[in-house]
Amino acid sequence: METHRLPTELVIFILGLPFAGCLFHALFGGWLVRVLGERAGKWLVGAVGTGVVFAALWLSIVLLQTMLNLPEEARRANHTLADWLAIGSVHVPFEFIIDPLSVLMCLVVTGIGGLIHLYATGYMAEDTDYPRFFTYFNLFIFFMLTLVLAGNFLVMFIGWEGVGLCSYLLIGYFYRNADWKYNTDSANKAFIVNRIGDLGFLLAMFIILVIFGSLSFEEVNKRAAEVLGVGTGIATAVALLLFLAATGKSAQLPLYFWLPDAMAGPTPVSALIHAATMVTAGVYLLTRVHPLFEIAPAAMVVVAVVGAFTAIFAASIALGQTDIKRVLAFSTVSQLGYMFLACGVGAFWVGMFHVATHAFFKALLFLGAGSVLIALHHRGDIRQMGGLRRYLPITAATMVVGLLAISGFPPFSGYWSKEAILLSAYGSRLTEWIPLLFWIGIATALLTAFYMTRLTWLVFFAPSFASASTHTGGETPPGHAPGRERYWVVLGVLIVLAIGSTLFGWVLPSETDIHEFLKPVATPVHLGSEMLGESEAGKVLVTGAALLAALLGLGLGIARYRVGMPPRETQLQGLWGVLHRQWGYDGAMRWLGVQLGGAFAWVIGVLIEGLIDGLVDLVGVLTRELGNLVRGLQSGYVRSYALMMMLGALIMLIVAFIYGWR
Repeated sequence: METHRLPTELVIFILGLPFAGCLFHALFGGWLVRVLGERAGKWLVGAVGTGVVFAALWLSIVLLQTMLNLPEEARRANHTLADWLAIGSVHVPFEFIIDPLSVLMCLVVTGIGGLIHLYATGYMAEDTDYPRFFTYFNLFIFFMLTLVLAGNFLVMFIGWEGVGLCSYLLIGYFYRNADWKYNTDSANKAFIVNRIGDLGFLLAMFIILVIFGSLSFEEVNKRAAEVLGVGTGIATAVALLLFLAATGKSAQLPLYFWLPDAMAGPTPVSALIHAATMVTAGVYLLTRVHPLFEIAPAAMVVVAVVGAFTAIFAASIALGQTDIKRVLAFSTVSQLGYMFLACGVGAFWVGMFHVATHAFFKALLFLGAGSVLIALHHRGDIRQMGGLRRYLPITAATMVVGLLAISGFPPFSGYWSKEAILLSAYGSRLTEWIPLLFWIGIATALLTAFYMTRLTWLVFFAPSFASASTHTGGETPPGHAPGRERYWVVLGVLIVLAIGSTLFGWVLPSETDIHEFLKPVATPVHLGSEMLGESEAGKVLVTGAALLAALLGLGLGIARYRVGMPPRETQLQGLWGVLHRQWGYDGAMRWLGVQLGGAFAWVIGVLIEGLIDGLVDLVGVLTRELGNLVRGLQSGYVRSYALMMMLGALIMLIVAFIYGWR
C-alpha cells in the first residue's frame, strides 16, 4: 500500500536491533559457547551479531524506498520518544531525524558494518573471547546509528561519546596478549585525544543552548544567520568549536595522531572504525550543521586549509610506514582530509559522497589486509612479504581493485568522488587560498597512488622476502611460510566489497543520483553558486590533472618497487626514517602531552599539596594551639572564675580611668 509519510517508527527498530544483539551477547554469549560447544556456540553468536545489523540494513532500505516515493518536501520527519529536559522555557526532547542525510549514513553504517560483522565471524573464529567481541561490535553500531539519527546536539552527544567508548574497548581488545601494554596504551591514547575534541562539542552546545534556547538541528540551522549574524565573532567561535570536535573524531591536524595507533585492535575493528563509523562522524557533523559554517567564512577557510594539509601530510607519512595496517591508517587520515576540503569549500554533498565511496574501498583494503595477516600468522611487516599473489589470488585481485579505487582510476568508485572534490576546490571562490589547496589535492592524489602501489606491489607482486633477503640464505625462515586463503566469509566479503568499489558512484547509484538525493539537506543556503564553483568550467583540466597524477604515482610505484624495497628504505634511513616517525609530530605530541603535561601536573600537585594543603594544615595547627592555650581558663573551679571576673573588672576600671583622665 502506498504511503504518504515516512514510517518514522522504524527508527526504534533500526536502533533497537543492534542494541538487542549487544545485550544478547553480554548476557548469554558466554553461556551459549559453554553449553553448545565452541563451534556451535560461536556460530550462533556470530549469526545473531551479524543478523541484527543486516536486519537494520533491511529496515534502512525500506526507509530509503519510502523516501524515494515521496516528494522532496516530504522527505524529512522527526520521531520523538519523550521530553528529556524541560527547564523553564528550554525543552530538549529525545528525538531522531529521518532525512536523506541520516538515511544515507544508516545505509553506510549497517551495510558496510554488516559485511564487516560477517567477515569477523571468520577472522575472529579462533578467538577465545568471541562473545565479548560481538558485544562491543554491536554496541558500536548502536551508538553510531544514534549519532547519525540524532535530531539534536544532546542526543548526538550520546552517540558521539558512545562510539568513543566502544573504540576504547575495541582498540584495547587484546589486553591479555604479549602486546598488552601497547594495545592498552593505544586505547587510552584514542580515548584521551578524543576528549579534547569533545570539549569543543560541549562548549559549542552550551553556547548554542544559551543563545538559541534550543538544541534542535532544524531550529539552529533555520535561525543561524538571524541569531548569530554572518561573519560575527560568535558565529566563528561556534563553528570553530564544532570543527575542533570534528578534528578529534575524524583525525585531522592537530588531533590525528590517535588513529594510527588504533591499529592495535583486531582488523575488523580497524575496518569498522576507518571505513564506516567513527572517523566519518566529523564530516557528518559539519554537513548536518552546514548553515552554521556558511555564516562563518573564516571557519570554512580553516576547515578547507586543515583538510588539505592533513591530506598531504598523512599521505607523505604513509610512504614511510612498514606495517600493512598503518599504511592504510594514514591513508584514512589523508582521505578524511579530502572530505574536509570538500566541506570547507562548501561542497558538503561531495564530502558525504566521498564518505560513501570511501566506505567501500577502505573496508575492502583493510579486510584484504586482514586476509594477508591470517595467511602470515598476523605478521604485518611489508618488508617481509612479497609474491603472495600465488598463495592469496582472490585477496590479491580484490586489493588491486581497492588500489585502483582509492587512487581515483575510472570507473572505480574513488574516481567519481575524488574528481568531484577536486572540481569543487578548483571552482570555489571562498578564499584566495583555493588555487594552493587544489594543487595540494592533486599532489595528494599522486602520493596516494604511489604509496598504495608500494603497498600492493610489495605484498603481492615483488619477489618474496625469503628469496630477496640477504640474511636468510635464500631460505624461508621458520614460521614464515605463508598459509592459504581460508574462511569463505572472508573471501565472500572481499568480493562483494570489490564489486561495490567498482560499481558505486556510476551504476549503483550514480554521482548524479547521490547529488539529487542529498540536495535538500546538503545544499548551501547562505552561499551563492558564484562562490561554490558548481559550473563545469575547468572539468577537463581537473580530470586530466587528477588522472595524470594517479598514473604517475602508479608508474613511479611500480618502477621503484618492482624488485622489492630498496635497502635504504628497508632500514628506514634518511628521509624514510623521518616519514616513518611521522615527521616527528607524534613524538612532539607525546612530549607535550606526557612529559610536559606530566611536569605541569607535578607542579600543580606541588602547589596544591605544598601551598594550599600547607595553608589548610597551618590554620588547623594554629587553631589547635590556640585552643590548648585558652583551654586552661576553663578549669571548672568557681574561685578561678571569680578571680578572672575581678581581674577583668579591675582592667576595665583602669582603662576607664586612663581614658577619663585624658
